[in-house]
Amino acid sequence: MRRNYSSTFLLTALLLCYGCVTSNRFSDTTLVETTPLKHQKATGQCWSFATTSFLEAEAKRLGYDIPELSSFFFVYQNYLDNAQEYLRNSGKSHLNNGDLTFSVLEIFKKHGAVPEAVYNGNLANVNTKKEMLNRWAEEDEMNLKIKQKLDSVLKTSVDTIKAITEVKSLLDSYMGATPKTFEYRGELLTPNSFANKYVPLDSENYLELTSYTHHPFYINIVLEIPANWRMKTYLNLPIEDFMNTIDTGIKSGFTLAWDGDIGNNGGFKDNGYVRVKGEYENANLITQAQRQGAYERKTTTDDHNMHIVGITYDRNGEKFYILKNTWGENRGIDGSWYLSENYFRLRTISVTIHKEGIPNEILTKIGT
Repeated sequence: MRRNYSSTFLLTALLLCYGCVTSNRFSDTTLVETTPLKHQKATGQCWSFATTSFLEAEAKRLGYDIPELSSFFFVYQNYLDNAQEYLRNSGKSHLNNGDLTFSVLEIFKKHGAVPEAVYNGNLANVNTKKEMLNRWAEEDEMNLKIKQKLDSVLKTSVDTIKAITEVKSLLDSYMGATPKTFEYRGELLTPNSFANKYVPLDSENYLELTSYTHHPFYINIVLEIPANWRMKTYLNLPIEDFMNTIDTGIKSGFTLAWDGDIGNNGGFKDNGYVRVKGEYENANLITQAQRQGAYERKTTTDDHNMHIVGITYDRNGEKFYILKNTWGENRGIDGSWYLSENYFRLRTISVTIHKEGIPNEILTKIGT
């Protein structure tokens, strides 16, 4: 079932979920109903936490009653896929250091999902700053051990199947083993049977969108970013069609997964407001050429993932995109970040949306 939310309902949801908008700072706000914030707790897995939040919002949009989903279930399975690809590519492909929305959708399609209450990746008792720093160090240690193991295999004649088994043992040690079966609502389920019955989303219905001129527009292209080791394709749109698709989707009740840059030239601070700093700081409206230049100079890279849930305007009429972050409620504005339109146009690498959220005029241009 597809639901479109009225502006009144969206604004009501905003007032309930985000105390900050009860001030006079914002007006004409659209916020799509979603689930509570997730916290990655000093792990390097923002891509999975943000995309899991996106999947939960999609399930809610379609009317499914689901529990909170485990982000680390997708992380665990993705490590195994990534290790196998690293071996197949003789150690020349991306390994461990972050990933993309694609990978959650791929794991969801192949392996299903589990509730957070069933598998949390040993994060449940990680709460204090010291515990989070320890977890960060443990993850770095695990990543190093996995790389050392795989590199050792590539230099010898060790059976690659045995190597993956040893990688799995490392994951079990640091994150805990994922369940083969578990009980939910009185049923004994597998991750696949749980997903099929309670989270029946089709990964094929989601499109990744980008906007760069070194590839033709209105076709699917492989974007040259290190984390795209799966070599998945993006629908490449001109910047105005790209932005229009995002705005139309949000106003029609869709959320989007976001991949972009938070590290270059500042801008990300705990007050939650993000504007362009440094290059193009005084631009009236970021153009396609400026966006392309930042990508080619690598001042825009894909170093973080978040979940786009709304649009709002400040008291001066400046437009902001509301993104759920995964750094905890005490960061940003109640855990979310407000990206100015210029920052969004310049620093967004890609977004993911259900194909039904794409305007008909765009679908006509791509022949769908």
